[in-house]
Amino acid sequence: MGYDPGFFWVLAPFILLCMVLYTRAPTTNYIFDEQEALLANPYVNATGGLRYIDAIFRDFWGLPPDRSVGSYRPVPNFLWRALWAISKQPFFHHFYNVLFHAVNGALLSLVTFRITRRRGTAYLAGAIFVSAAILTEAVSGIVGIADVFGGMGALLAVLALALPGWLMPAGVFVALVFGLFSKESAVVCVPLVPFAALVFSPHLHPERPARILRTLAALVASVFAFVLYVELRKRWFPSPTPAELLEPLPEGASALSRAARSFLLWFHQAPLPKDPLNNPLAEVDFPHRIAGALRVYWRGLVQVVFPRTLSGDYSFPQEPAPDRLVFAESVLGAVALIGPPLAGIGMWIVGVVRERAARKEIVRLGLAGKPAPGRPRLAILAAFLFALAPALVAVEVFVLRPRGISLTLRGFSWAILAVPVFAISLGLFADCTRGVVPPDAPEAPRPLGRAGLALVAVGLVWLVVSYFPHSNIPVVLPTVRAERFWYFPVIGTSLLLAVAFAAAHERLSKRPRFRFVVPAVFLAFFLFQCVKAYAHAMDYRSDLTFWEATKDAVPMSAKAHLNFSVMKGARGDMETRLAESRKALELAPEWAMAHVYTGDTLCRMHRPDEAWPHYEIGFGRGPNEIGLLALGLQCLYDEKKLKEHEDALRTLAEEHPGTWLAYLAIDTLDNGEKHGGVDPKHRPRSYNEGPKENAE
Repeated sequence: MGYDPGFFWVLAPFILLCMVLYTRAPTTNYIFDEQEALLANPYVNATGGLRYIDAIFRDFWGLPPDRSVGSYRPVPNFLWRALWAISKQPFFHHFYNVLFHAVNGALLSLVTFRITRRRGTAYLAGAIFVSAAILTEAVSGIVGIADVFGGMGALLAVLALALPGWLMPAGVFVALVFGLFSKESAVVCVPLVPFAALVFSPHLHPERPARILRTLAALVASVFAFVLYVELRKRWFPSPTPAELLEPLPEGASALSRAARSFLLWFHQAPLPKDPLNNPLAEVDFPHRIAGALRVYWRGLVQVVFPRTLSGDYSFPQEPAPDRLVFAESVLGAVALIGPPLAGIGMWIVGVVRERAARKEIVRLGLAGKPAPGRPRLAILAAFLFALAPALVAVEVFVLRPRGISLTLRGFSWAILAVPVFAISLGLFADCTRGVVPPDAPEAPRPLGRAGLALVAVGLVWLVVSYFPHSNIPVVLPTVRAERFWYFPVIGTSLLLAVAFAAAHERLSKRPRFRFVVPAVFLAFFLFQCVKAYAHAMDYRSDLTFWEATKDAVPMSAKAHLNFSVMKGARGDMETRLAESRKALELAPEWAMAHVYTGDTLCRMHRPDEAWPHYEIGFGRGPNEIGLLALGLQCLYDEKKLKEHEDALRTLAEEHPGTWLAYLAIDTLDNGEKHGGVDPKHRPRSYNEGPKENAE
């Protein structure tokens, strides 16, 4: 039968593959939001006496709750802080993310092998996942570690389903807590892991499937992890309530609407920024938002299979809001969103029927061994714990509270222990049930018609459910589209593709003329993914290369052109900077930053008179963009043109009372000589510079 692929045997080739595909040049610098995540992160840099444990009180960017943009991910920050003292080189902090991606590929292979007992299919699933070019942003980019760790938590939770019943809830719980505190996207595991338990139980525990009990145990553990995560986040990171949740519901709102509002208030997600430039769907009505989201979903799904073009940005107007509700990509997106979960459930039902038929056939042929006996002693322990769980709650509610006695564990009622006790009891019940006849020999490869069908069922549901929170349908996200959003869904598509290739090869290999067809098709698919992944990873050689590749890949993105212009300007190529700034302005004429940066380019070329009209428009459209205001005012001061535009600046200040423009323009006019321009504490952080001294 050969050997069972152990974790490290699987990991070794995947590490090599990841290193070849995703490793950036050793001379790379911090690119895009890596600047804010590491160089400007007050927590990572221990600014203001922040302790190591203080990651739980800061967001992903090291900011306090009142300044957060909604990303609460302390686990990556813990790692960055621990390794920051070793090296501050971007290559170092990027490289271990590459290794963690290989770990996830190995975990997916182990999951696949546990279900199918087929080494080839297991390696296939891991290789497809590791080489998926659409994941390059998450793997080669340093901040993608949040996605990688979140995916790791999900895979560990699924792998934990193979543990004995009494231990499985703890494994699922720990894995999901790790995933949730790495990235909030791991919330998708709350329904997905129990569904995986429902489908996989007969394959992971063929003698005692007890699928309902194991599913309930996984569900209790998953929900417990989610509730604990939310409660701890609210205590450690009390962010403001989003304004839309403070608005009263209309009279006559349905019970469902009220329940949804109550849940969102309890969940208490920090307010997410809404910038129409990064997400044009933020300013359209709900039907058009759905249509645009379905188009984006379909395009991403195509990229998973055929990543012809990859990009680190899809800002306006590259992905504009649609002007129609029904068009080809919205229809295809709707079909691809609704169809897979229904098909997955259908395949699970077919798999259950086939499994039962296989067990009956084994018995009919007289090949069945003696089923495993029940475990009465274990059943007694399970029953005791099952009764103990509600008893703990009853003691709290009916005995301690009426007497004013409060017993707590880190601020939580001690009765919370009833939840893990209950989950363990369910797992014990699963382990003590009377055994059934296994449909397959213990070490024999399992038929893809059953085991493969189970992987396909989970993969189809996983694809849609794990993408849905990123779809801009349930909630408007800060960005309209990002390839890193596909890290979780590609776990599902990797299972689908692995089974598809394996099943096709199994069928065609019986016909000599066609036995090399599937290997050839897979090799072409795999090499294409590898080539595109490597090419996109090479875009991360430097910030200049990254933005040049981005504006070439998505020529309609104003943000890509503007950032490329900044990179060229930083290297002294002001003519190219001016041309690219004007291109960005042409694409997004209402964008304050494009106006200010175009003005700043002209100002730095010592053409302040040409710069002023752009500054004036940009200041008026972004009166609270303190970085833009300081940038423009400082250059005008340096060029000795500030006083020349004093009347216009004071008029702008009067037109925007209570804004940063009203304060900073007047302060710079009145105190510019004392400060040498803009007050230094309000000047923007320089490129490749750490957090400002007054950062909180």
